[in-house]
Amino acid sequence: MLTVLPVARAQQVIVQSLVMKPARKEPVSLQNAPGRVTAGDIFAPEELPSFPRSTMDGFAVRSEDTFGASEGLPALLNIKGNILMGKEPPGALAPGEAMSIPTGGMLPQGSDSVVMVEYCEQMGDSVAVLRPVAPLENTIQAGDDYKLGDLLLPSSRLIRPQDAGVMAALGLVKIEVAVRPRVVIFSTGDEVVPPQEIPQAGQVRDVNGFLLAAQVRENGGDAVYGGIIADRKESLLEALLQALAEADLVLVSGGSSVGTRDVAIEAINALPGAGVLFHGVAMRPGKPLLYGMSEGKPVFGLSGNPVSAMFGFILFVRPMLRMLCGLPPFSDFVPTIEAILETNIASNGGREDYVRVSLSFENGAGNIVRACPVFGGPGLLQTVVQGDGYFVIPRDVEGLTEGSIVKVTLF
Repeated sequence: MLTVLPVARAQQVIVQSLVMKPARKEPVSLQNAPGRVTAGDIFAPEELPSFPRSTMDGFAVRSEDTFGASEGLPALLNIKGNILMGKEPPGALAPGEAMSIPTGGMLPQGSDSVVMVEYCEQMGDSVAVLRPVAPLENTIQAGDDYKLGDLLLPSSRLIRPQDAGVMAALGLVKIEVAVRPRVVIFSTGDEVVPPQEIPQAGQVRDVNGFLLAAQVRENGGDAVYGGIIADRKESLLEALLQALAEADLVLVSGGSSVGTRDVAIEAINALPGAGVLFHGVAMRPGKPLLYGMSEGKPVFGLSGNPVSAMFGFILFVRPMLRMLCGLPPFSDFVPTIEAILETNIASNGGREDYVRVSLSFENGAGNIVRACPVFGGPGLLQTVVQGDGYFVIPRDVEGLTEGSIVKVTLF
């Protein structure tokens, strides 16, 4: 029988087993940086913006020339010229002068604010200012966004699209990022055939090899599909040894439950290094999960059932993969939503149940969200394809009643 660990304890074993090493670095172009992890602190190489500019269409002025202006007694200023986008102003402003300026235009020397065009009336070579402006009003000054040397992004930070935008604004077109961890994925089983083949009686197409590879790529890893390995310890051990020579992490799908032909635990125990650290987690789906190490490199044995393998990845492989990417194992921000359970759900004590649900929105007061369980075993893919997310029934709870409020983690 499996000696199972609670989910939180299994996660703790995984996190504590990895000895972190300095991240390997590589340069990437700015357009390929989003989704990667910074390999060091990134600082502003210059001021942003690099010149003072207007945030409104209007007239660049000296604010003191507008003090006391009103519709009944406007301030009358001489128009010295027009400022064009992408061009330097045609000179400096003297007292009593103004220049027309577009949004984003460069402020001329001597000016410190911009009067919105709505509060101006042009009369030939003069402009009547109908309301006063304060110093720096409707402007951005040089360095208001970032000053030279400011920290843009800290090390070990996931680069987002907006981060790429600010780096583009500062001319950073090559970024040092952490090398993606290489993850080799094997499917095991004499009954498993490649997706392009027509299964014979008793055979199934390989789902997990491609499901897990997609999850690896989605979470920042470089997925390498190692193919299908026969249900023999020697074959799997040879494949694991070859993979571990280059991989940072190895996933084995199938062969992790208790049975005469389940060989993953035997093969992992035969690897050089620590061997299997635990076998079995108190959860459904995904109970027959095993985890081991070989000379500091993690190896997971995931269930052959696709839904079980998917949840094994979400709860256990993803934290390890995040660490190998240079990130904390668990994100501080997980997309969740509260919903009303539409039916009673029973649960056996002693394990966590991960219930897949589809969500529906009921427009009206409060925009009520309802969660309808998608029933089916761990071999039925429709439970996650039709599901929008899942909620957890804790180990010490024997079920939930219709109308309960559940916290749904979104897929």
